[in-house]
Amino acid sequence: MITAYTAEDVRRAERPLLDADVPLMQRAAAALAARCLPLLRERAGTVPGSRVVLLVGPGSNGGDALFAGAHLARRGAAVTAVQTEAALHDAGAAALSRAGGCLHRARGADEQTARLLGDADLVVDGVLGIGGRPELSDELAAILAAANASPASVVAVDVPTGVDATTGEAADDAVRAELTVTMGAVKAGLLLPGAAAHVGRVDLVDLGLAPHLPSEPAVRRLETEDVRELWPVPGPADQKYSRGVVTIDAGSADFPGAGVLSASGAARAGAGMVRYRGPAAVRDMILARRPEVVGADGRHQAVVIGSGLSPEDPRCRRGVEELCAEDAVGVLDAGALSAIRPGDRLPSHVVLTPHAGEAARLAEALDLPSSLPPARLAGELARATGATVLLKGEVTLVADGDAPDRLYSQAEATPWLGTAGTGDVLGGILGTLLAAGLPGPLAAALAASVHGRAGVAASRGGTAPLVALDVAEHVPAVLTAILGGAITTVASRGGA
Repeated sequence: MITAYTAEDVRRAERPLLDADVPLMQRAAAALAARCLPLLRERAGTVPGSRVVLLVGPGSNGGDALFAGAHLARRGAAVTAVQTEAALHDAGAAALSRAGGCLHRARGADEQTARLLGDADLVVDGVLGIGGRPELSDELAAILAAANASPASVVAVDVPTGVDATTGEAADDAVRAELTVTMGAVKAGLLLPGAAAHVGRVDLVDLGLAPHLPSEPAVRRLETEDVRELWPVPGPADQKYSRGVVTIDAGSADFPGAGVLSASGAARAGAGMVRYRGPAAVRDMILARRPEVVGADGRHQAVVIGSGLSPEDPRCRRGVEELCAEDAVGVLDAGALSAIRPGDRLPSHVVLTPHAGEAARLAEALDLPSSLPPARLAGELARATGATVLLKGEVTLVADGDAPDRLYSQAEATPWLGTAGTGDVLGGILGTLLAAGLPGPLAAALAASVHGRAGVAASRGGTAPLVALDVAEHVPAVLTAILGGAITTVASRGGA
């Protein structure tokens, strides 16, 4: 699992080490140089004679870049540091000069700066670090735009310049890195919307901060090993009721397919039983596609309500009232989100699944600001309702109704998932996980991860269009790839 922390968390964690004279900058610089070497070999074929441009500001990030540049210069690279501000990290600049590197004071994207960037094999962004903000001066924006236009590989030190380390907000001209080498701890903003288009791959350098970081990170991201460990796998004694029963209350005369998609997502994710309650015509369509679905209401562990329903459908408000019960478990999607009223209090094992437009409308209905950045909007909706909020998007965010400032952030999806009905499939997958007994926030993060991966598989690695039912049908293959070892273990014990 990737754990990420606010800028202030990291500053506090660094302080005891700095007070003890631990050489953090030297360690960071050596690790940065080591990460740059493979990129140089890939781009230039060899390190000696390759061309490296360092964009440096006056702070620690500039120092990291300058000392790393000295390492590269000693390996034979031609290294030039482009000074973007009047001040400079003196010790780092001296080290670069001793190693044979050069300094150039930029005046915006002047002719020499533009030429250096255009000819570079590697650009190292060390202008601003965790104190940086998405507001850039015109001169700095021009330099960063030239760096983004360069054919070179771009490596950001700690945080791409122009990206807020805590919120992820990013300036239009913020550095677009191929690799972000982040020091000591992953910064929360690197895992949040906005920053996603700028950070590239994130590589953590361990500087020994872990004992001094908070026990609860600001942002978590599940990785493959986490999904393998946490996904509910049936054992030999399990049967349909112990595995979890999910009821689908979705689909209408205008949008009958939503019921099929939601039921398919639930079934393909491994529900012990999927029930349907709703109009007979929708039920018949579901049974024609999924004969294993039970077309009658009955006992269940979770319910999925709202996909394919208009806000005026009485099933929406009844569903909200049903899930306001203290021990209720389920998903509110689409039309049911519009039935939530100020004062409704939902438990955190109820998950709301809005996309950006639905989240803004729900915020307005609850008298909350609707134009907040996604991370804050998800948190405020969770705080106002008590429910877990899964905010769908390029990066899917999950905010816990019991701890709204702590987020999960999943980014496995492909833009091809932005098509009708894929959210209905997600709701079904999520319902299955809730019915299996997982807590709301964890179920939501797991569902987002597997749904995103299934979307990539359905779109042939993220290269082709998909339709929503394709996503549901690819869930078993995705789970096989993740859970193969666990499933084999169960089968070898005689489980069915």
